[in-house]
Amino acid sequence: MAACATAPSSTPPPVGPPVAPPDAQVQGREGVTPPFMRGREIVRVGLLLPFSLRPQDAAALYNAAELALFDHGDQNTLLIPRDGGADEASANAAARALVADGADIIIGPVLREGVIGAANAARGQNIPVIGFSSDRTIGGNGVYLLSFQLEDEISRIVSYAASNNIRTIALLAPSNEYGRRVESALRAEARLHNVTISHSQLYNRTDGEASAAATSIANALRTQPAQGILIAESGTALRAIGTALVRAGVDQRQVRFMGTSVWAGDAQREPTLAGGWFVSADPASRTSFESRYQATYGEQPTRLASLGYDAVALAALLSRNGGPNGFSRTQLENGEGFSGSDGLFRFRSNGAIERGLAIIEVRQNSVAILEPAPQQFPRSGT
Repeated sequence: MAACATAPSSTPPPVGPPVAPPDAQVQGREGVTPPFMRGREIVRVGLLLPFSLRPQDAAALYNAAELALFDHGDQNTLLIPRDGGADEASANAAARALVADGADIIIGPVLREGVIGAANAARGQNIPVIGFSSDRTIGGNGVYLLSFQLEDEISRIVSYAASNNIRTIALLAPSNEYGRRVESALRAEARLHNVTISHSQLYNRTDGEASAAATSIANALRTQPAQGILIAESGTALRAIGTALVRAGVDQRQVRFMGTSVWAGDAQREPTLAGGWFVSADPASRTSFESRYQATYGEQPTRLASLGYDAVALAALLSRNGGPNGFSRTQLENGEGFSGSDGLFRFRSNGAIERGLAIIEVRQNSVAILEPAPQQFPRSGT
C-alpha cells in the first residue's frame, strides 16, 4: 500500500519548510523560485486556505501542512500559500495566481464554492486540485475531495445496524443542508439494506428546537416503535436531544441511539448517550496525528487540520519518484489507497473520497471500538 502515514519522527527544526519568500522570482509557467532553490527540479504545492474567512482553521491547516512537509517532503518541495477568499470568484483569482506561480498541484480551498472556483482555474492547465469540501457533486475531472464524506458515514452506520437486526430507524437532524443530506443518504441506504425509516424530524438548529423535536419523536415512537434513532447532531444540541429522549421515556435497552462522526468528543460527555453507536475515522491514526501536532505546536489541532497534513503528505509521496509529473490521475486514484491521519482512504474516479471507517460505542466518559476501521480496501474497488 502506498502510505502517507503519520509515523513519529524527530522534532522539526525551528525553521519553516520551503515557502515562497517575497524575493522569489517568477519565470513564466516555470514558476516561482526562491533564490536558495535555484537549479533544482522544484515541486510546487499551492495552498489555498481561508486565512481571512476562517483564520483558526487556516492556521491549523497550514501548521499541519508544514508538519507533513517536515515528515515526508524533501528539499525540492515548495509550499506556496495564498488566501482562498470567501467565494468562487476570489478562489478562482487565487488559483490563477498559483497557476502563474507554477503550482504543480493545488490543495484547498475548504468551501464548496472555493473548490469550484479553483477547479475552473486549474483544469485548463491540467493541474489537479485536492479540495476540502464534502460535497461530492463538485468532484471529478481532476478535482479530488479530501474530506469527511457524509454519505459514506451513513452507509457504514446503516449497514452495521442492519447486521445487528435493527430494521426500523427514526431520524433527528437539523433543517439545513447537512440534515437534508443525512435524510437523503439514510433513505437511499435504508432501501439497500431493507430498513424502514419510521419517522423523520428536521428542526431549526437551536437547543430548544432540538429538544422539542426529540420529544416529538419520543411521543411518536409510542404508537409506531423504532429500533434505532439516528441523531445527526453535535455539541449542546446533541446533548439536549439525548436528555429529551430519555426524559420522554425512550428505553435505550430497546432503542439504539446512533450518530455520525460529529459525535466524536461530545457524546461521551452526555450520560444519556451511553450505549450509542457512531461512525469514526480510525481513532488510532487520529490520536497519533494529534499527539504529533500537540508536541510540535503546543496546542490541539482543529478537526480539519489532519486534512492539510494528509494532502501535503500525499503530494510529497507522489512526487518522490515522479517529481512535478507525479500527480497523474493514475497515481491519485491508486485503488490500494493511502494511510493517513484519519486512517485508510482513496480517491474514486469521480473525485470523491472513500474512507475506512470504524464503529464506536459510547461509554460513560469514554468510547470503545466495536468494529475497527479496515486496514486495506477490497481489491474489487467497491
